[in-house]
Amino acid sequence: MRRMRWAIYLWPGLPQLWLRGSWSGLAVAVATAALLDLALLGSFGWSELIGSEWLRALWLALGVVWVASAVLSVVGSRRQGLRGQADPAGDAFEKALEQYLKGNWFQAERLLGGLLHSDAGDLDARLMLATLLRHTGRFGEAAAQLDLLTRFEGAGKWEWEVRRERELLSQAKQRIDSQDIDSQDEEQTCRSSTDPPAEIPHAA
Repeated sequence: MRRMRWAIYLWPGLPQLWLRGSWSGLAVAVATAALLDLALLGSFGWSELIGSEWLRALWLALGVVWVASAVLSVVGSRRQGLRGQADPAGDAFEKALEQYLKGNWFQAERLLGGLLHSDAGDLDARLMLATLLRHTGRFGEAAAQLDLLTRFEGAGKWEWEVRRERELLSQAKQRIDSQDIDSQDEEQTCRSSTDPPAEIPHAA
């Protein structure tokens, strides 16, 4: 796969066409192919088609275009990579994940809220927020985040995670409800044990 990625830089215009779907990249790639065909035809086919001086100039132009295109494509790719590394949203998500793993719920929620304020379609941040809300016992808010997540385009790749999170959310709710019922039973038992015994009526 890596070999294929570097191979696209060997043809002028192909990186822009392959990676970004650029029409200008397509035009450069087609024009280069046409010029190369013309140079090959003049050199090895119809030598009388193009004069020797023009043929040398054509090969020289092709060489310059080839080298310049490769250099520009590599430089552009590196700049794009540096911009991706300096992406503030990516840094904020990494910080939120770090705080989440440490159990610092407030800091993690604040960072995730900032990410979602900047980009409501950040599905990674929204899924993590739903999980955080489940851990903090805010089940209604967690379910609302999951419902909202499924409405965005591209949510299909998180289908398994969302389904699993709903299952964990349901289990957490049942556990809390069970604890509430047990607490009510214990309270009722305590009240019954502390009530004064009923007086036994005596015959007159």
